[in-house]
Amino acid sequence: MEKQYPKNLEKWGRFWEKEKIYKFKRDKKSIYSIDTPPPYVSAEHLHVGHVMSYVQADFIARFWRQKGFNVFYPMGFDDNGLPTERFVEKKYNIDKSKISKKNFVELCLKETRRISKIYKKFWQKIGLSIDWSLSYNTIGPLCQKISQKSFIELFKNKKIIRREEPIIWCPKCQTALSQADLIDKKESGYLNFIKFLFWNGKEAIVATTRPELIPACIALFVNPLDKRYKAFIGKKAIVPLGNYKVPILASQKVDQKFGTGLMMVCTWGDIEDIYKWKQYKLKTRLIINKDGSLNELSGVYKGLSIMEARKKILIDLEKNGFLKKKEKITHVLNVHERCKTPIEFLKAPQWFIKILDIKKTLKKQGKKINWYPKFMKVKYDNWVDNLKWDWCISRQRFYGTPFPVWYCSNCGKIILAKEKDLPVDPTQNKPPISRCPKCKSNKFLPETDVMDTWMTSSLTPLINARWKEKKSLIQKIYPMNLRPQGFEIIRSWLFYTVVKSFFHTKTLPWKNVMISGWGLDWEGKKMSKSLGNVIYPEEVLKKYPVDALRYWATKANLGKNLRYQEKEVENGHRLMTKLWNAFYFSFFHLKNFNINNFNYNFKLYPTDQWIFSKLQETIKKSTNYFEKYEYGKARREIEDFFWKDFCNNYLELIKYRLYSKREDIIKKSAQFTLYKVFLNILKLFAPFLPYLTEEIYQLYFRKLEKVKSIHLTSWPVIEKDLLNKKIELTGDRIINLINAIRKSKSERNYSLKEEVKRLIIYCSNDMAKKLSLFVNDLKEMNNINVIEFKTKDEIKNGISVRDGLKIKIQF
Repeated sequence: MEKQYPKNLEKWGRFWEKEKIYKFKRDKKSIYSIDTPPPYVSAEHLHVGHVMSYVQADFIARFWRQKGFNVFYPMGFDDNGLPTERFVEKKYNIDKSKISKKNFVELCLKETRRISKIYKKFWQKIGLSIDWSLSYNTIGPLCQKISQKSFIELFKNKKIIRREEPIIWCPKCQTALSQADLIDKKESGYLNFIKFLFWNGKEAIVATTRPELIPACIALFVNPLDKRYKAFIGKKAIVPLGNYKVPILASQKVDQKFGTGLMMVCTWGDIEDIYKWKQYKLKTRLIINKDGSLNELSGVYKGLSIMEARKKILIDLEKNGFLKKKEKITHVLNVHERCKTPIEFLKAPQWFIKILDIKKTLKKQGKKINWYPKFMKVKYDNWVDNLKWDWCISRQRFYGTPFPVWYCSNCGKIILAKEKDLPVDPTQNKPPISRCPKCKSNKFLPETDVMDTWMTSSLTPLINARWKEKKSLIQKIYPMNLRPQGFEIIRSWLFYTVVKSFFHTKTLPWKNVMISGWGLDWEGKKMSKSLGNVIYPEEVLKKYPVDALRYWATKANLGKNLRYQEKEVENGHRLMTKLWNAFYFSFFHLKNFNINNFNYNFKLYPTDQWIFSKLQETIKKSTNYFEKYEYGKARREIEDFFWKDFCNNYLELIKYRLYSKREDIIKKSAQFTLYKVFLNILKLFAPFLPYLTEEIYQLYFRKLEKVKSIHLTSWPVIEKDLLNKKIELTGDRIINLINAIRKSKSERNYSLKEEVKRLIIYCSNDMAKKLSLFVNDLKEMNNINVIEFKTKDEIKNGISVRDGLKIKIQF
């Protein structure tokens, strides 16, 4: 056996796959199911932030597997929708509007197949204990089928509706969006004070950040309590440059202190414009096209982009005396999360899932979930409270799940696909009927929009359970035990999954959610290609083993962000080296020891009783932490026990017994304890360091334990008969004495092997009796010739030790 741990640890990944170590067994009960986040197939490489969040979920999967559960741990690939489309557009430098749908989809499929293979290879490399036979692709037939079944059921239950009304629109991606697709972006701009004219010729100054929407102005609003404008309510105002009149109306929602207290309402600049337009039944004057250019209603600005129109209109306003002043401000814009383009509001028929009318119910559903950490529930509650839109699920794109819908070209009647025919593509497949049931026409038009990617991803628990399929697992794994995910998609993936599960099953999709933070760069910034601060795991793994990188991920507190710091990967590497060295030492003293031939009918030596009792405490605490998804705290407990109690003290205390040539019960007690404790240490570390623990297990323990992988062995359980608080407390006092002796030698620049001629311990007779149990270990470990016990009233001077002990050392 090599003195340093082997470098080819990744061979165990191939072993796990070949031996199907992580295989989910359909016929076995006690299931623990995980709704793994399917990563977007939208980048060539994953960064260390992805490693952090995914291995944190793997820690939990491995723990429950060792606890004896039949773990359902799949991996999906979210390979449909905008993220993939934008990746393909960027890579091939193409405009989807200038390429056929067929050719574009073929490119998307080609890239998703290629990148999915890259991702799978990488997940295997970092040791995710996935059952790859449970894999799915959101663009695949099964996912499309279940997504289309979901649509049909919701439509029949009147939870889905098609409406033509104002929608959130991305002019760059040229598609409708949902509220969850938006993020806030701070931007510097100007508040422009623009002169309108009242009907009587008096000036009305309106403050706006969007002067390009002046041609879309349909009304001015004032607060009815604002004395400045009370007399103008019900009158008219003339729109500058457009020379047409708009009504002046009253609303208490108008902020008297913002700008001049006059509010310009257009179609549409923001959600408040839409509310006013609906409430007051105002005219519609849309001036922005789908591509973000201005149309003929804007007059001379037709064909200009939004930013071009803004500049030109400001010039014309100033030229004609309508621009009174400009104030520089910083304000928040809603932008599309994918392309960071400011969104617009257009009017077009879209598909919506109705959620605004069940906000209270969705809050109640959120309350039933076990949140880890608890404070993350606030993000969910805030999202539900601030919902302003029903969920728009249609996208004007190419690559996504098709709607299973046709329309009668004569009367517009909606025709749904038959469930037995799913999945269908209405642009390629014919409708299930030959004539419209309403007007008897035989001509139909296919729905060309595709579904929002969240429409499918929100079904991952039902996809995993093979909902309404012949080999359904719905009774076995649903609701699932765990959803691990990032905090940034609580408002989308988590929320939409709660919505879908409530509509389809009236239950929660899972019992527990474990929310992770972000993996950040060394300065605490989010990793971004544009910032040049992305850290790729492939580069880290050229220098360090996989287990060392996994160790770094344990440093994050639950739900918190974690900076990438190489020193923490180094610490993981240091731990691996220490674990191997401890094994190397243990193996030397255990190679001729067979636990299966050992007679248990003896009393353990006091030092062995002490380490066993300390181990029980470690098992108890680490298990409790794991059950609360506090993997980081569990690792700290295990590592502290390993370094401080086991390596620094126990191994040193028993060396003289292990090296003894006498095969007596004192030596056998040390060997028995060393075997049992070290095996339990391996089991405790296995979720974090799967490769090294497997290597050590296979080298020595497998032939004795007769289980083919460390990852199939049982998680350590507390053995109450090994808990001995009295012996543990006495052992801890011995450790305090050892530390005091070591310190004394160090202060004199003595070697730790320096002989101590006499050690005098001042304590009570009762304490002396307890400590005397460890005298031999204390003498041998610290090279002490004589140990004497004296009562406290005999003390003249000495070194104070914790727990009220005092000692005197004579060299």
